[in-house]
Amino acid sequence: MPECGIGREAAGEFDPSEQGLESRSLESKVLDVIADATEIATKNRMNADYVPGILTILRRDEMMALGVRTVAEALTLVPGVVIDRRQEGRFTASFRGLDNGNNEVKVLIDSVPLNNSLAGNSTYFELPIAQVERIEVIRGPGSALYGESAFAGLINIVTYSQPYAHLRYGDNGTTEVGAIYRFDDPERDLSLRVNLAGWDSRGADLWVERDLLHTIGLASVSNAPGPVDSGEQYRFGQLKLDVANASLFAQYQFSRKNAFFGSTGVLPDASGRNNRLDDSQWLLQGRVDFAPMANLNGAFILRWQQVESFFDKLLRPPGAPAVPDSPLLPDGLYNERWLSAMSTKAETFLEWTGWDHHKLRVEFSIARDEGLDAWRAFNADIFTFEQLPEMRRYSGELATFTPDAARTVSSLAIQDEWSILENLDLTLGARYDHYSDLSDSFSPRIAGVWRINDRHVVKAQLAGAFFPPTLLQRYYVPLPPTEQETPDRPQRVHTAEIGYIFRKPNTVARLTLYYSKLFDIIVTTPEGIFNRGKERLKGVELEWEQRFWRDFKLDANLSYADTLNEETGGPIPGAAKWLGNLSLFYRPRKEVLLAGRWRYVGERMRDPLDSRSDPLNAYNDVSLTLSWFDVGTKGVTLRAGVTNLLNASIRSPAPLDTYEYDYPLVESRALWAQISYTFP
Repeated sequence: MPECGIGREAAGEFDPSEQGLESRSLESKVLDVIADATEIATKNRMNADYVPGILTILRRDEMMALGVRTVAEALTLVPGVVIDRRQEGRFTASFRGLDNGNNEVKVLIDSVPLNNSLAGNSTYFELPIAQVERIEVIRGPGSALYGESAFAGLINIVTYSQPYAHLRYGDNGTTEVGAIYRFDDPERDLSLRVNLAGWDSRGADLWVERDLLHTIGLASVSNAPGPVDSGEQYRFGQLKLDVANASLFAQYQFSRKNAFFGSTGVLPDASGRNNRLDDSQWLLQGRVDFAPMANLNGAFILRWQQVESFFDKLLRPPGAPAVPDSPLLPDGLYNERWLSAMSTKAETFLEWTGWDHHKLRVEFSIARDEGLDAWRAFNADIFTFEQLPEMRRYSGELATFTPDAARTVSSLAIQDEWSILENLDLTLGARYDHYSDLSDSFSPRIAGVWRINDRHVVKAQLAGAFFPPTLLQRYYVPLPPTEQETPDRPQRVHTAEIGYIFRKPNTVARLTLYYSKLFDIIVTTPEGIFNRGKERLKGVELEWEQRFWRDFKLDANLSYADTLNEETGGPIPGAAKWLGNLSLFYRPRKEVLLAGRWRYVGERMRDPLDSRSDPLNAYNDVSLTLSWFDVGTKGVTLRAGVTNLLNASIRSPAPLDTYEYDYPLVESRALWAQISYTFP
């Protein structure tokens, strides 16, 4: 499909040799209103305003100028997106008010999928923005092209490719380092990139008042009121090797979360036994591209992924029972848990451009997901709930999931990009996924983009998507073991979207309307994990990017979401109706940039059965950042900033009957500073 006259520079595509210093990139990107190019929507490079679906691109220089540190923070710049934390410290992303705790967003790094078969989540949230070139985000279904997990949205994190190093300190005792190495040999058509980063944080100074034990009348043995141990660590390593038409991609991620809020709504003792949650992920992909004919090209891809999770947490403090009416536990109840799973996948695709005005793409893949090992240990008997002198391990049929947890998935996807007229494009697509242990899924898509003229674009899309139960959800074993229903079909969504884009020099405005119906939602309750209920989402999203004069630019967005859980008759718990962002960039001198951001998260509603009848309060988060380029020598950049300038109380919603005042994440302002060097 043609790019409709959008050249390389206008499309935001820059040759690495031209990128140069951050200050030069600043002049060409941060203060300009540009048209980006992307492959995420159709897997073919196009102007981002002309792709089907609703797309946002977050650019490196703008994110850095705003002081954004991690991918999690960056995603809050996207209309309709809220990032929260779960009780054990893991992040979760809510798109358009949808958050059932299933991580229903497909995540890729450099177009390589990250979601794992074990629990569906990945550790991408913690990746430092200093290692990232841009983040491409699709709001809405993406299963017609990307398959499972592309349910509420799709995220592609494109890593930075230029030689670079940075050091950052602040943000509640966070120390972060990162470096990028690149080697190119044009004569042998060889390119090597290595990307390494890591950070450690002692966490914010947080305090909670009342936890679950207060609710059930055991306040005397609770650690609350008390401090929260929110320390964490993150490590990232990536290698990309390209030789002629072949490539190798290797990646490692590790994330450690300290005690946080406890996995059962009970505050762990921050000064007691080591409480942690470790998540590790290894990924290896090989790819060979081929073009047997002038109008035919394709690729063959092999991918291997392994994930591991180790959990060591306090479930009940000394003096509390394991469950109601069971014996009191003098030493408390501790749980250790180990899970590991592996996925292997082979896929191939062909693209045909031999027919006028058409670009056909056919993909086929087959994958095997299987649990490798699982065990759990307690310092209490799981049948009698009596205290044990040491930890007792349970494996096999008593492990967290059954030993035969495995599935085979085969998929076929077809897409046709059809230029009906010079200014009217239609994208037709469909995907069929066959699961060995679940019902099959069919994901259609029809989308149109009408470029009325150079200033006005209208787009519309009808699409379906699905999210299958993970291995942990499908093969979960409760304790004590009981016959229990588990989800046997994917949850599904049907979405209609219509968007309007207005563009002129120095101005871009976007308006999006959407309506979604969800079926067979996978929910986790004390009684088990089920396919249950229906939900409805509808809303509007507004975006505005404006350069007022040479040295000043504004980015703003506002979104409204109306959610309905048709089973309860109330809103989806935790959904915010109103979200907003306002970012300002001002350059008083060529080497200095001032940036500020105001983020608004509106009230979030409760479950109708929640005794906390009042919504979770709205908050305003304001941050300021100063960037100083070419300090002393070309390529050196100093940045400093303040986050949460207004000392807002920033909290994530806690489940009913657990923490009365939800999960505090940030309670006070914090300072930070960073130095970086872009190698010539």
